[in-house]
Amino acid sequence: MEQNITAKDLLILSAFILVLLLLGVLSRNWLQTDSAHQSIVLTADPHCNPVNKSCVVSDSALTIALTLGERVQPLTPFPVLVRLAGERAAQVKAIAVYFTMADMDMGFNRFDLQQQANGTWQGSAILPVCTAGRQDWRVTVKLTGNLAYSGEFYLLTGF
Repeated sequence: MEQNITAKDLLILSAFILVLLLLGVLSRNWLQTDSAHQSIVLTADPHCNPVNKSCVVSDSALTIALTLGERVQPLTPFPVLVRLAGERAAQVKAIAVYFTMADMDMGFNRFDLQQQANGTWQGSAILPVCTAGRQDWRVTVKLTGNLAYSGEFYLLTGF
């Protein structure tokens, strides 16, 4: 049995191949753009508790220091202070602080900090009550601007 390929068949095949090539190029560009926006995550020493003292994370271009108020307990506002240093510190346009717990859904606990005249970033936060009685928090400091950095800190309350 002989099959004849018509001009219409060639046109459909060519269009299909062109669409596949276009999708390949677009997906490659999308993947490169997506990976360029990934955050550099710096993790603090798990034994450093930022209550009433600074805990620091850094790489060669940026240092993030987090200090919380002297009394951090649920349902009570406490101060949050972030200090930045390094060549990339001036690129930061906004800082938000998130409070979470491992393997627990503690709701949405995001607090935006405001840049002060002295270059520090300050704000206030309130922790929710953990119904399981846990006191081990993870604090994520997210920096945005011409860079994407996050600092991961560990917080113990109620001691």
